[in-house]
Amino acid sequence: MSENSQAKRSFFLVFIVFLMNAFLAITAVSSVLALADDLLVKSAMDSQFFSIRGQVALLDIVLLLIAIVSLILVPQLPKLVLLPLVLVSVWQLLGAPGVEWSILDRASQVKLDVIALAAVALSFVINRARTGRLFISSADLPFHEGLVGRTIIAMPLALLALIVVGVGAVVSAVPTYVELQSRGYLHFASQGLEVRETTLVKGDHTVHLIGMVHIGDPEFYRTLYKGIPADALVLAEGVTDRQDRMKAKPSYDNAARGLGLESQGEFQKLLAGSNMVDAPAAPPAAPSTTSHPVAQANPAAPHVLFADIDVSDLSPSTLRFLEAVGTVFQSPTFSEAMQRYIAISQQFKEDEVKGVMDEILTKRNDHVIAAFDKYEPQYRLIYMPWGALHLPGIEDKILARGYKVQSVRMLPLARYDAILKALTQSSGAQPAAPAATEAPMPPAPAPAH
Repeated sequence: MSENSQAKRSFFLVFIVFLMNAFLAITAVSSVLALADDLLVKSAMDSQFFSIRGQVALLDIVLLLIAIVSLILVPQLPKLVLLPLVLVSVWQLLGAPGVEWSILDRASQVKLDVIALAAVALSFVINRARTGRLFISSADLPFHEGLVGRTIIAMPLALLALIVVGVGAVVSAVPTYVELQSRGYLHFASQGLEVRETTLVKGDHTVHLIGMVHIGDPEFYRTLYKGIPADALVLAEGVTDRQDRMKAKPSYDNAARGLGLESQGEFQKLLAGSNMVDAPAAPPAAPSTTSHPVAQANPAAPHVLFADIDVSDLSPSTLRFLEAVGTVFQSPTFSEAMQRYIAISQQFKEDEVKGVMDEILTKRNDHVIAAFDKYEPQYRLIYMPWGALHLPGIEDKILARGYKVQSVRMLPLARYDAILKALTQSSGAQPAAPAATEAPMPPAPAPAH
């Protein structure tokens, strides 16, 4: 082989080694920033420090992907130095399975920061023991013949590794995004899905905010209802359609049964059998915990007001979108549901969908808060079981009214093993027909949270 070709290959190797050293250094900086932030600074997500931390972490991910490809394509690289750090970084990129943590709980992230810092420190220690240097040097690496041929052979493997890591990162990012958007009211725990209950107090008044999801374990809905005292007011969600405007109404029953769960309609039916509150023209002037504007049809059941909007309150574009979504849930097969979903994504533009979601969240939150302001003087105990994505905004409005967070607890919504068992048993089974509407009350759960 000519000296010229060796020089070109040496230049390539020097460049790869530079990138690997950058990976080691940036991972170290990212780990130190993360540990300092989660343990000491605890910066807000809109702060400059958190932004810098995020930018360094993003650069670290890019270098990680380069390191994965380089370890496969360049045999000279010291795998003993790089592989442990790459494996730990990929494990964290995939959501750190096996370790319980939350993006909203800084204390739970400290252990992840320590593991990352320990991994990069181990890489430095191993390289120092091998070569006497902290960083990798191209001069210490062996020369291999036939590098081009090796690269061609290894390229499919490198591409496969990138696809696996990329898909895994996207899949793991979904729970993180959902948890962030719901501000922890929906949490993907190690054993199953959980929802958060936040208790807020102001004087002798107490408010319980409980995250809800369209489908869950039936025992979750029953236990939740049984735990609501008889003297409490439940401000329930559930979009009504009094004028029967929606041609295709979403039903989550089929999806719930396929996962071995029940739809939120189970909880709605329990609420509908309680003491329904008819909204008076104006609330009584004096607060009371023993006299309520409702007949005691069932003294053991709580008082319930469906404090959600009606379909007639929505804009025409939002109504069209919800009707389109309704056709997806009414699809007799999964393939047809996917076809209808793709059609919706092509029919509605991104800014239009954003406007729809803003209306669904903001208008409904304003509606339930108006009901809260109206009935809060009459009830010292109020429960608000609403969609997980609604509750961050609702909580902010309750806090703005002088309430303080007293306690937070997580409630089990559905176990992964039960869902997996249901999916395994139902594989190959014929899809169930769309469920028929059983009664006009309670209102159907809202099509979106």
